[in-house]
Amino acid sequence: MKSYNFYKAGLATMLLFFYGGLFTACDDTEFDAKPINESQFEVSDKQMGYFVDMDGKTELASLEVQAGYSKDITLYLKATKPSSSVSEVSLAYEEEVLRNYNAETGNDFEAFPSGNVLLEAGGTMTLPENSQVSEAMKVSFTTTKQLEPGKTYVIPLQAKIISGSLNFSGKSGSYLIFVKIMENMGDCFKGEDAVKLFSVIETNDTNPLNHLCFTLKNSKKYLFDYVVFFSDNIVFDKETGTVHALHNDNVVKLLNNRDKYLKPLQDRGIKIILGIMADHTHASIGNLKPETAQAFARYMKTVSDTYGLDGFFYDDEYDSPESPTPPGFWDYKSEEYAAQLLYEMKRIMPDKINIAYALGVLKDMSSEACTIDGKSVRYYVDYIMCDYNDWNIDFRSAYPGVDQCRWGMYSQEFNRGYWAKDEYLQKIKDTKASHFIFAMDPFRKSFNEATGSNIRQTQQEALQKIGQIFYGEEVVYNEKPYPKDY
Repeated sequence: MKSYNFYKAGLATMLLFFYGGLFTACDDTEFDAKPINESQFEVSDKQMGYFVDMDGKTELASLEVQAGYSKDITLYLKATKPSSSVSEVSLAYEEEVLRNYNAETGNDFEAFPSGNVLLEAGGTMTLPENSQVSEAMKVSFTTTKQLEPGKTYVIPLQAKIISGSLNFSGKSGSYLIFVKIMENMGDCFKGEDAVKLFSVIETNDTNPLNHLCFTLKNSKKYLFDYVVFFSDNIVFDKETGTVHALHNDNVVKLLNNRDKYLKPLQDRGIKIILGIMADHTHASIGNLKPETAQAFARYMKTVSDTYGLDGFFYDDEYDSPESPTPPGFWDYKSEEYAAQLLYEMKRIMPDKINIAYALGVLKDMSSEACTIDGKSVRYYVDYIMCDYNDWNIDFRSAYPGVDQCRWGMYSQEFNRGYWAKDEYLQKIKDTKASHFIFAMDPFRKSFNEATGSNIRQTQQEALQKIGQIFYGEEVVYNEKPYPKDY
């Protein structure tokens, strides 16, 4: 991990941009050939080719594997239109693709060992005549003890046309597979198809180490998969004309003491997600101009590198628009401008998780304007969380292309008692979706005393239902909670 230190007192000096010019410029059982916005390809009468994975992601994919284990990813060759001739393509490991990517983005990812990568059928893919999609091809890889846990490596692939009318343009003939090595992922890994459980905590009140208090009785797995620190803030500083984060004192204390508060969770495979929301200034998730969004994304990459974060959670609330509009911002918020920020964050940090809280401008990202540089919402949003009182939202239309296993449906609020019925939890289980809870805390009154209007129950009873319905196991609470001590 790179060596940086951030302190609250020094935030004003961490400038992202000067307007004078410092910066210029889930597993599916079968492949669903969903429509993809093809505006990134040349407007041409030629048959243009590109690669997609099972989730329909073009150019790159990101996944995790436990050290010492093997995994594979399925790729397809697609074309912008059918042709009367057969095309044959050879896909091969090519480290130059990664060197070019690092140079373009300012990253320094290392290549995954080529000797541990196997391409099915020697990497040969055939696009039949009058077809726009090939048969599946598996890229298999095996980790070794020499690969550093917590580090992301890249499998760079480049295509070569052997025969036929197919053409490639720009990056469409290459594909990058980002592989994060997980040391103790098995400690909370409950299966590929298991529901992913997210806990969004109020860091002003709750010690994140409380998530170590809950395990499943038989498998001994930890109950929670993700912990979201709610929330840090995106702030516009009038005095310096900059936008920055690391504004919440409690979040800063947790991050600056990561060995105590973050590492014990990550050592068990539990991922740490940093929440980002406005803080009563003009800056928000949905009004940064492209150059401002790019600068903020690079700043957050430094934050992520410093503290070893696993991703970000975006919430469109609590901004205070100013007039006249400050330089570097739009006059108003929109889903298009929010898409620009999430796109820039994913572009610069492809191995980090992006979670959208479906509220405000993030409630519906189906507009064509949300396609940035030819990349639709499925490229830059990994998970979606529904609001507590908005359980009927249709993510299929609001977030087109994002697979159902990434939908966080029927979210529960553990403090005020917005509980989900058993039948809703069963729907999550049946669809292999995800689930978010907010304000779980053993020190809250609702932990042991029933609350809620429609359903009355305690936090412990709600966690038991989650364990039984999602995983078929009793949840064990060790009765050794962690008080807030920061």
